[in-house]
Amino acid sequence: MVTQQLSGSRTQRRTLAWVTGAAGITTLVVVVGTSLANDYQSAAFTSDAEQTVAFFRSIDDAFGALSSFLTAVGLIAMLWFAIGLALLLRRYDGDPPWRSAFLAGAGVVSVVSGQIASWDAAAFRSQDIDPQVARYAFDLGNLSFANGWVATGAVSICAGMIFLSAKDLPNWVGWWAVAAGVGQVLARAIWTNDLVFIPFTAFWLWVAVVSVLLLTGRLAVAATEDTVERDHPGRDAEAMS
Repeated sequence: MVTQQLSGSRTQRRTLAWVTGAAGITTLVVVVGTSLANDYQSAAFTSDAEQTVAFFRSIDDAFGALSSFLTAVGLIAMLWFAIGLALLLRRYDGDPPWRSAFLAGAGVVSVVSGQIASWDAAAFRSQDIDPQVARYAFDLGNLSFANGWVATGAVSICAGMIFLSAKDLPNWVGWWAVAAGVGQVLARAIWTNDLVFIPFTAFWLWVAVVSVLLLTGRLAVAATEDTVERDHPGRDAEAMS
């Protein structure tokens, strides 16, 4: 009975790991990829009103509309990644599993921050938008983006704490997560400085590495008798009776 439960739990965890890893890669390709393809990083945080109008007009085309759609879908993939990772790490978190719970909550907040569509609205009306309205939409989008760093920072900090406290998980992944997370939180304080993209890049590289480890079944997928007992209390006793 225990062997059957171990096998079933391992299969379920492998499935969740694959889904979580696929969601992480999807987020990277779709959200970060479309941002680079549209050259969003060329628009300085301190752009003036006329520059923001020109920027919004530059992304008011078919590719810009497709990018907007893909970004919305990609952010949902980010939600799947964060919650899936929280579920996979829960077994290493102790009781109560507060770090994995905060990880999932921070994932939700990061997606909400990214779904604020001020840039989409401004691009949609870019041909006759007032320059000051365009500037407001531009600043709102950038500040929402910057606030999202705090949330994604919390995701990696919570995950990193679990990695560092669990003997069965690689410590280097945990230290990387904590460093990237703390960097992102601190970056919010200097959000107009180009240095903020260092922890931002470190976080997304960490997501890529964790996603690959999950897809290849090399992270947080093993099932033990303790896991089965926690997930299905009393099953062992029933099997022996």
